[in-house]
Amino acid sequence: FTGKATFFGRTADLLSQGGGGELGHLQKILLLIMAALLAISFTLCLAAFGYLLGKGTGFKEALEFTVVLLVASIPIAIEIVCTTTLALGSRQLAAHGAIVTRLAAIEDMAGMNMLCSDKTGTLTLNKMAIQ
Repeated sequence: FTGKATFFGRTADLLSQGGGGELGHLQKILLLIMAALLAISFTLCLAAFGYLLGKGTGFKEALEFTVVLLVASIPIAIEIVCTTTLALGSRQLAAHGAIVTRLAAIEDMAGMNMLCSDKTGTLTLNKMAIQ
């Protein structure tokens, strides 16, 4: 079994379907960090390739080393770790009776200082009721 046929593949597929398609603030920051790390990694790999060629290493050996270095430096697990962390937070909220429809909502709630809600209809009907 590979891809979506594995347990982790099905889990990632279910999480991506339930996410609503929008990225949370944490995921956006992690994607920016990942892009910056990839750019730095690519630049350093090119520098290493040039250094190895200048040192007299054969083209094939220098290319193999550079490809291995590039593949090893790709931060591929960042998205998986972020999604898993948010899913665990969703599970903890569900244990307290909260319904989480978007994983990004967990990040939004974490950034709040105050949450105002009532059951009188002020927020939903725009009517004030005094009891």
